[in-house]
Amino acid sequence: MHREPESTVQIEASSQASEQSWWKWVFIAFAAVIFVATPLMSLDAGNSGDEDASQYPQGLRLYDYYTSLGENTDYLNEEGLAYSGYAFDTFTAFVVKIFDIDDYMTARHVCNALVGAFLMLFVGLLAKLLGGWRAGSLALLLIFFSPHIVGQSFNNPKDIPYAAFAIGAIYYIAWFIKEFPNPTLKTSLKMGVMMGAAIGIRPGGFLFFAYFGLFVLVYYLITNNPKQYFSKKNRAILKKICAQAAVVLGVMLVVMFVLWPFALRDPLHNIIYSFQTAAHFKVSLFQIFEGKSLYSENLPWYYNLKYIGITSPIAVLLGGGVQLFAAHRQPKGYFWTFVLLFCFAFPLFWIAYTKANVYGGWRHSTFVYPTLVVAAALGFNTLVNLAKNKKVKIALTVLPVILLLHPLSFIIKNHPYEYTYFNRFVGGAKGAFGNYEMDYYDHSMREAAEWVLADVAKNGAPDPTRKTRVAAWHSTGYFFRNDTARFSVDFVRWNERGFSDWDYAIFPVTGIEPSLLRSKAAFPPKNAAFQIKVDGVPIGLVLKREDHSTYYGHIAFQQENLDEAKALLQKALEYDAYDEQALDDLIRTYLATGEPEDMDLAMDLTNYWLGFHKNNLDALYWLGALYFHKRDFANVIAVGNTITEINPRSVHGTLLIAIAYAQQNDLDAAWHLLNKIIMIEENNTQALEVMLNVAYQMGNEEAAQWVRERLKNLE
Repeated sequence: MHREPESTVQIEASSQASEQSWWKWVFIAFAAVIFVATPLMSLDAGNSGDEDASQYPQGLRLYDYYTSLGENTDYLNEEGLAYSGYAFDTFTAFVVKIFDIDDYMTARHVCNALVGAFLMLFVGLLAKLLGGWRAGSLALLLIFFSPHIVGQSFNNPKDIPYAAFAIGAIYYIAWFIKEFPNPTLKTSLKMGVMMGAAIGIRPGGFLFFAYFGLFVLVYYLITNNPKQYFSKKNRAILKKICAQAAVVLGVMLVVMFVLWPFALRDPLHNIIYSFQTAAHFKVSLFQIFEGKSLYSENLPWYYNLKYIGITSPIAVLLGGGVQLFAAHRQPKGYFWTFVLLFCFAFPLFWIAYTKANVYGGWRHSTFVYPTLVVAAALGFNTLVNLAKNKKVKIALTVLPVILLLHPLSFIIKNHPYEYTYFNRFVGGAKGAFGNYEMDYYDHSMREAAEWVLADVAKNGAPDPTRKTRVAAWHSTGYFFRNDTARFSVDFVRWNERGFSDWDYAIFPVTGIEPSLLRSKAAFPPKNAAFQIKVDGVPIGLVLKREDHSTYYGHIAFQQENLDEAKALLQKALEYDAYDEQALDDLIRTYLATGEPEDMDLAMDLTNYWLGFHKNNLDALYWLGALYFHKRDFANVIAVGNTITEINPRSVHGTLLIAIAYAQQNDLDAAWHLLNKIIMIEENNTQALEVMLNVAYQMGNEEAAQWVRERLKNLE
């Protein structure tokens, strides 16, 4: 019997089905690679800045809470921690305790990486749900080669788990809508679990229940005739949807209360308190942004948005842009584009609108990025679908891969510091150095610590009669925990490193003033024995002390042995002409003598210091003090204004200006500025002493008595 040829439509449908089947296997292969590679890569990771200090210890306290069946409530004693959920840290504490793991940080990192892999999987699954297996495969590719996501998956136990549960919640919201008007109970249960788990990490997880209500409502409105919104048929549908929403809410609350015991103690009060605390976090940190050092509370409104723009693969940004123009080519494309981009843009808008205290790049808004990746994958997928020529299809499929070569190269060359990636918009890592934060989570401290251990093993201890002293910033002591007989580790700040006695000092570049980082003459310091670099720029340093003159000179100055201090500090500067601590103490020493010749030397040193580090606040303060000594009050005020421009919260600049005004008999202006200082630092003795003199000059005995009482209370 003669068989009729298949229609063109049938052939095309068969071809598409075959293509989708092929891409399904590509998706599975990509997912398998991610689940194997990410945990293996995490084995090289250092500790993040908060792990040692707060996150793991709080996880242990919550472990004690659960294992004591709620009797041990020590987790409440840590102010600033209890308000937020620590579900992931508690989970890792259980893993460590159950399996008696000695290297508990590595165990945490492997767990963190697995959660990161689940995050990436849900990104792929959401793209597959909306655009098919090829879109899902492209999404997996884009998210895995997003260096900030894969890098933070190693050891960011807050933002990565939160982002994983967030994209999981959004995925099940999309499933719910796809099943509309008959969503299954299974989908509602899974959605509730994801939302509750997100709240168990951060209280902001409540946002996703609001998303659920919004997106379902919008979908209902756009898929029904307004005249039929409340028809008998639709009322039945609405009743069913409300019942499912109640299930989602109930499951979400149960999971939340299990994972976040603080909320269970006083649900209404503690949840509101947590939102308020999270929105206006009290800690304000210096952040390098656009070449300036700014307090996190004073960062511009576009901080998060710009950081995402300069640290994301250009492929993701381009694909997201394509999706805006390609949405109409997809089934209900405008609606799904609205969902994805709303999930991306709304939190960024809210952060900017409420002036939330965020820092450390865009780590606090990591959860918005996955939906941008899904949008990008859909955009590229639609371009391929639009092409009719097979070669063009192949070229468009390969296009995102080509665009990902830059971040891929960075990942390969700079592992495990993937999260320090910057794209070509700012010239990569070299262009970002000194203009934006690099290793803001202190990942490089592991490699630095291991270098110290290896150096001592190879060359011997600096002094075999005592422990080798290591001065360090955060995230370092863990790596010496098994060798405390030979090493002692003490916390030291970068700007105070010269004033402590150490053999090695370990620092990330985080917290170093940007104009110093950009000073090729002064940075890195002469005694930098080892540098951890990404693309040729340092993100971490090991200093090895070869000369102790700065430290002994500091001791001599404190003991008022000024001649000895001079000799030692001058020797320190002979060793390293850019030693800022030696310069600081030598200027102080010259000022302490009061000799005219020494005052001139102090001025020369201050100007020299500012020549290679123009924004050093200590140097500027001494410059103001020296101008005051010369009674050059116009320059005192100018220097004071410069200090307050660099650091608006610095009282030193304001104090210089106030003293200059007082000397010029502008007593009202001086009093006003001194009051501002006391509002910031109520126990600032120097400001109070100046206030007392100003009160006497004003003839205001009541004010003078008030200041005298304040000073007496400080004695």
